[in-house]
Amino acid sequence: MKSLLKSTALATLLVVPAVASAQEVTLSYGATLTSRYLASGIAQTTGAAFQPWLEVDYNGFYAGVWASNTASAVTGSDYEIDLYAGYRNEVGMFSYDVGYARYFYTSPSVNCCGEFILSLGVVPTDKLSLGVTLKHDPSSTTNAADAVNSSINVGYAFTDTFSMSAEYGSISKGGHEYYSVGASYALTDTFAISASWNDTSITKDLVVVSLDVSF
Repeated sequence: MKSLLKSTALATLLVVPAVASAQEVTLSYGATLTSRYLASGIAQTTGAAFQPWLEVDYNGFYAGVWASNTASAVTGSDYEIDLYAGYRNEVGMFSYDVGYARYFYTSPSVNCCGEFILSLGVVPTDKLSLGVTLKHDPSSTTNAADAVNSSINVGYAFTDTFSMSAEYGSISKGGHEYYSVGASYALTDTFAISASWNDTSITKDLVVVSLDVSF
């Protein structure tokens, strides 16, 4: 996903399992209403975006779907639908997530591209989290063929409801650098609001405000 439930400038989504069985299958779903959809700091809409998602997890293996409206002037289509799957796990203070995401655009329909995604994280304290993410599309036929999108992020939870985070990323092979700093506040176990400042080496800075709901 271009904002990947995980690749938003503010990596704070409250995901509460809605369905669980003896086989440890969980179903999570929700949506984000955001003032602007950004992908690696680049706006994919000229205004607000609505982004529903759904994910199934079984003992660390997961698969899901994510969608958003887009600006045809930017992406060539009016909507984006992403399908993704992978495996995530935690070992002590360390975590890892290995997956693949495929990006589809509609109106008109385009099977755009896909990325292998590796995320590594560490939580040295109850409040501090550090992470690294690498994304790569080996079959890309665009000008950024074989480019690697790498980013690092840090988050700090001041309380159970308020946290801040920062991210720096870079896309190789003629890409760009991008940056973000943001904060998130959990209104309830279901609703959270967030705001972030975003900038890149090729575009001007942009403030994004979002409302997240998850079950």
